[in-house]
Amino acid sequence: MRFNVSVFEQGRRLSPEEAKRRLNRLEEQMRMESCINALERVAATENNEILKNALTYLRKNKNLTPKYAFVVLWRLKINQIEHNPGFFKVTLKTAKQRSDLLSMDESRVHLIWPALTSTQRDIAIRLGHTPPGL
Repeated sequence: MRFNVSVFEQGRRLSPEEAKRRLNRLEEQMRMESCINALERVAATENNEILKNALTYLRKNKNLTPKYAFVVLWRLKINQIEHNPGFFKVTLKTAKQRSDLLSMDESRVHLIWPALTSTQRDIAIRLGHTPPGL
């Protein structure tokens, strides 16, 4: 840890490794809560079944499909709801999800680009998409 600050959990001092893991978990949890809160706000603003389904999916799986990610990030942007696109996680585990990414319009891929990991960005490039700004 940067400043050698002691971290305690339930009265027990954590080792530096345990403290780092604990703080990483807390940070991840806060990011997920931020995503859920932003999605709840946009779902409340719009009566949109897709957004409601995306919220259910996000709560259950802790990530979004490429299609859900596009709709969510697009509607958050349109409604000017504060969010960090990089906090949203996208899954490309199934062939269907990779196929959905392949068939997406370039502008849609660019919108979800900040939510993709570097490995997922490489997959998008291999599927024929170009990075934003090129």
